[in-house]
Amino acid sequence: MNEVDSKERSEARQIGNKTSGFLVTGIGTIAFALIYQYIYHLQSLNKSAAALGMPKMGMQDMNKYWAFPVLQASGLVGLVAAFISVLLGLQQSRKAVGWFKLNYRTIDQLHRQIALLTLALVVVHAVATAFDAMGDSWRTVLWFNGWANAKTGWPAAVWGYDTGILAFYLILILGPSFYIRRKIGVSLWKYAHRFILVFYIGSIWHAMILGLDIGHYSWIRPTIWILQIPLLWLLAKRFNGLASKNEGNKGGIKYLTAQAIVLLSYVGMIAALVLVFTGHSDFIANI
Repeated sequence: MNEVDSKERSEARQIGNKTSGFLVTGIGTIAFALIYQYIYHLQSLNKSAAALGMPKMGMQDMNKYWAFPVLQASGLVGLVAAFISVLLGLQQSRKAVGWFKLNYRTIDQLHRQIALLTLALVVVHAVATAFDAMGDSWRTVLWFNGWANAKTGWPAAVWGYDTGILAFYLILILGPSFYIRRKIGVSLWKYAHRFILVFYIGSIWHAMILGLDIGHYSWIRPTIWILQIPLLWLLAKRFNGLASKNEGNKGGIKYLTAQAIVLLSYVGMIAALVLVFTGHSDFIANI
């Protein structure tokens, strides 16, 4: 009887996993398609953020600039997916927020599926950038300092591109590493997986610098900063718990590191509020 029940539960989990996987993929695809169509339409009329920002480029020529709406739509949806994935990952590690009614298994399942969606969107974004007809190439997309070494030059964009490239390689390596965690060792995988936060920070910074839509629509930047507050709060709760576990060794590296991250998280929350309510949400210059 127990074996039968166990088999039924396993089959039910597999069905649930496939269902949520299709749902995540479907929502992501629909969101991408809608935003792509919206940007494509505006660009074809020479009214998109890119067309208005670069009026001499003739962005309404969709035969030439067909890839630009693709990279913008994949970038915007990818940012949202990355936010949700990180939120679920931090919640999963704490399992202590009462209002969040999903159980651990469901959170883990959605976290992984949305992470894979994010990875797919990042790959689409990178490929579309290489074909955007704006002077990009595989060198500027895949190699650090690519724009600095390109004959066309664009020194102001180097930092924005390099943060994006760093984020790209981090998610490319860390995202699928879950599926080989037993081969590389679960402890090593857990340690390495923490650096997915660097991917997230890099992608935000990249979007702030190079995201023409983010620079064009004034409401997006304040929204991005406000949305970081729940992430920072969950991060503070996580490392506050780690500090409590190591309270017996207050001079130890684990305790001090955890306390430092808690402090930085609270400082970040205050900074986000200050940036928004003082009207300085655009302190990262868009080019």
